[in-house]
Amino acid sequence: MSDHFGSLVILAAFIVGSAVSAVATPIVRKYAVRWKLGDKPNGRRIHTAMIPHLGGIAIVLGTIGGVYIATLIAGDAANSLRDMLALTFPAIGLIVVLGLIDDMRSLRAVQKLTVQVLAAVLIVLSGVALYTGWTTIDIVPFSVLVITTLFIVGMSSSVNLIDGHDGLAAGVSFISALAFAVMAAIAGTPTLIVLTLAVAGSCAGFLLFNFPPGRIFMGDTGSMFLGTVLAIVACSLTMLNPTAYTFWGVCLVLGLPMLDAMLAIARRLSLKAPVFLADALHMHHVLRHAGYSPRQILGILYSMQAVFCVLGVAVSAGFVVPLFVGIAFVAVAFASFFRMMVVSRASGGHVVDISPGTIPIKGDMRSNISSQRSSVGS
Repeated sequence: MSDHFGSLVILAAFIVGSAVSAVATPIVRKYAVRWKLGDKPNGRRIHTAMIPHLGGIAIVLGTIGGVYIATLIAGDAANSLRDMLALTFPAIGLIVVLGLIDDMRSLRAVQKLTVQVLAAVLIVLSGVALYTGWTTIDIVPFSVLVITTLFIVGMSSSVNLIDGHDGLAAGVSFISALAFAVMAAIAGTPTLIVLTLAVAGSCAGFLLFNFPPGRIFMGDTGSMFLGTVLAIVACSLTMLNPTAYTFWGVCLVLGLPMLDAMLAIARRLSLKAPVFLADALHMHHVLRHAGYSPRQILGILYSMQAVFCVLGVAVSAGFVVPLFVGIAFVAVAFASFFRMMVVSRASGGHVVDISPGTIPIKGDMRSNISSQRSSVGS
């Protein structure tokens, strides 16, 4: 891409994104409370009262505001960013509408998954692709279509999965967006720098109201939007430099959501439970069960995500050692958290009072699994 943006344009994306999100969040919260749209207390949340969950609207508005002002200042230099957004807008808009509907009236897993796949296919058809760096895979259009679609749907759901603790999804997305901005700067792509900093800014503004104790949640609108946009950025980086280093680099930058998703699939398969069945054994749940405070949990998971991002940026720059360090880090983290989940399952005590369709933190998980299916990413 040949666009050249000044520092003012890049700063505007972040500052305006933060400001719009910070201003919009309390407004959205006011109406969500009035319309009684929120998450009611259950065993998977630490709250004792209904918390409004339309905060994703503020994140979307913040991102749009940051990008719009930046492109306005940049003028013709931002044409490639405008073109990219114009091509992906229908799919991103579809994801936002899906999230809004699900936040207002919970959809079934198959309904959400169908729309997510449709949106991902639209993104691929717009020209976005995830390249792995393996020629035998990357030269086959159908394999690229399948891999990219799975990646986008997976990231949309993965960020949704970690949105069960105050400040977690927004903070992790903030860290990932900053890491992608660094990777875009190394690649000399100001278009992606502006987009990622607008996303980071919108997350920062929202965190003012979502940091523990959270006064509003982002809901599926925010989590699926963030997951989809971050996936598009990751794919775009692999298109700029289609090497295995870039592929593994972007995967590490998205490490925490991907790790939590892998753990969720592994434990549900080990229990012979439906993969899409919601439970209370995500990484933040087991840390809470281990006695950590909400802010301590964020400190641990933010630190892990920061490590993933540093390693990812280094790998994308062509360094080999950080790749092996990253693989070892993932393996150790996976084994440690899976063991904690097993301990949580086997520990004594009463079963946590949860809503239908969830798996309790304590007691025999297998005997307490409800047959009711929950939505994707719960």
